[in-house]
Amino acid sequence: MSNGFSGHFRVMDTPYFNTAVHRVRVVLSLIAGGLGGAAFFWLSLPLPWMLGSMLVVSAGAVGGLPFRRSIRLRKAMIAIMGLILGSCFTADKLSQLGLWSLAMLLVSVYVVLMTGVSLGVFRRFGRMNLPTAYFSSMLGGLGPMTIAGEEAGGNNQLIPIAHVIRIFCVVSSVPIYLTFVQGVDLTPPPIVLSEFIAVPHWRDWLIWGGCAVIGFFGARAIRIPFGEILGPMLLCAAAYIFGLITVVLPPFVVIAAQIVIGTSIGTQFANLRGRHVLRTVVTSLGSTVVMLVGALIIAELMAPVLKIDSLSLLLALVPGGLVEMGLIAVSLNADTAFISVMHTWRFILIAISAPLLFGLFWRGFLQPGRHPPTSTDNPDARSG
Repeated sequence: MSNGFSGHFRVMDTPYFNTAVHRVRVVLSLIAGGLGGAAFFWLSLPLPWMLGSMLVVSAGAVGGLPFRRSIRLRKAMIAIMGLILGSCFTADKLSQLGLWSLAMLLVSVYVVLMTGVSLGVFRRFGRMNLPTAYFSSMLGGLGPMTIAGEEAGGNNQLIPIAHVIRIFCVVSSVPIYLTFVQGVDLTPPPIVLSEFIAVPHWRDWLIWGGCAVIGFFGARAIRIPFGEILGPMLLCAAAYIFGLITVVLPPFVVIAAQIVIGTSIGTQFANLRGRHVLRTVVTSLGSTVVMLVGALIIAELMAPVLKIDSLSLLLALVPGGLVEMGLIAVSLNADTAFISVMHTWRFILIAISAPLLFGLFWRGFLQPGRHPPTSTDNPDARSG
């Protein structure tokens, strides 16, 4: 009998079994996300497919349900989001790039101001060491900031939590604010079955597929920052600008992307335990509220100056992800091309400048002649 039990446990400990369990958990997460999105759609709530899936799955993850995400599926949907955003570019939008330079400068100023404020908040109330607070306060780049922060001696658990909370707070609060304060109608139109299941011509699918695959792997090969979405977006934008394709992606593709993205965000709230994690969550919420209020004030003041509608400028400033803000912009019929360019600029600015400035700041002002602390020197890292 003991041999039978030991053989049973050996089977359960195999890579194949663990992979199968993970896939089952991913499927359960997607089912829960789809049901959450459908419930929000039925209730006519704003941005239902992404918000519904995100809130339902995050609640289940915090409650201990074994929800997991598929990295490969998320990356595939990010490439599809690149296609969705790229389809919003036209020759007319391309001619406006020069006019958007002042908006890019405004985004840069906003990033610097909010980063400084957030750094103070994380240091004072989050009780983080400098590397953890610095890279947690950045207004984008969850993956790159986590890697750079860990290399600088930051806590590789608290930094991604801070960024996930920021994205979650922005994605959930912006539609609610627009709906109940600004009176913007974010209720999705009724689903017309014939339009929902309409299949474009095979030539259109071929162009979309080529843009997604070539853009995704090409950008990865030449190491473009955030290339997984920028590569497909740029190629797809070129296809629309040059008239190679004119139809939009089918509604079921957009809905599937929203469910996968929302579910993926929600699953990251699993295993949130411990006093330090709770403090980081609360501090991140406070920091994000400051960012949102700052974006709202700047958008209202500067929109007339830049001759851009305040809604598009607000969505261009708020520190959500390009994927998430792009989905909101598409749902609003806002200037998606402008919003995509501004968020792309913000990501590139942060990805390039944040690690460089931290190195210069540390060496030049804090500890001359001393290297940044390792994780063993970091009390946050030990507690995490």
